[in-house]
Amino acid sequence: MIENILNMEILGVSLILYLIGSIPFAIVTSKLFSLQDPRSFGSGNPGATNVLRSGNKPAAILTLLGDALKGYIPVLLLDQMGLMQHTIYLMTFSILLGHAFPITLNFKGGKGVATSMGILLALNLLLGVILIIIWIIIYYTFRISGVSAIVSFVFLPLLMYMISNNPYMVALSFVNTIFIIMTHKSNIISFFSDKS
Repeated sequence: MIENILNMEILGVSLILYLIGSIPFAIVTSKLFSLQDPRSFGSGNPGATNVLRSGNKPAAILTLLGDALKGYIPVLLLDQMGLMQHTIYLMTFSILLGHAFPITLNFKGGKGVATSMGILLALNLLLGVILIIIWIIIYYTFRISGVSAIVSFVFLPLLMYMISNNPYMVALSFVNTIFIIMTHKSNIISFFSDKS
């Protein structure tokens, strides 16, 4: 009986996390700044990078912060519930699923980079900061946001192993990396098509 109640609570929290992830900050911000729908130009992706293509930097920064905070704040709240860190990390995948497949946008959402960064910053500040530094270095080398995301998250499992040395956290970081690679599948195909 108690186990069933706990399962229902976890299911309820996961649904709330999914709905939080489904908040389309790129769309909200674009409307706030009276900008064109970010799905109608550039990559068609409702994310901060595409909002930046509108030429409005404050809107892009606000989108980035919104997407990051919807990962960051729930982790802090879940931590207050006394859950183990790997349980919190596992539950945050509901946020990522909401971001990538939001019910608010007919299940066609963003790629989860900023939201993942927010989650990781809340889980381990040092790890999150190192990951952002890698992203910045790669971006200033190649000037391609997608490449920066993929390369930085390829380093995630190694960083997680070095910093936390928790096998559950390392395993989940692999899943996080695969998630980011899968959401950037079109970028990868486009990159190699341009090279051929």
